[in-house]
Amino acid sequence: MPTGEKAMEKDLSRTTNSMAPTESEMVKLGKEMERMKTNAELADDGMVPDPKQ
Repeated sequence: MPTGEKAMEKDLSRTTNSMAPTESEMVKLGKEMERMKTNAELADDGMVPDPKQ
């Protein structure tokens, strides 16, 4: 396993998050998640939240 600065550069260049691989997509995903209701809010509205996975 390489060490040092080159190894760090290599690690940073890898895609580690397939849901939001770019910063702009992370911002967009964050805004979408902020608008989502919590499980408690869903239950208060008489809805059934998704099961835990």
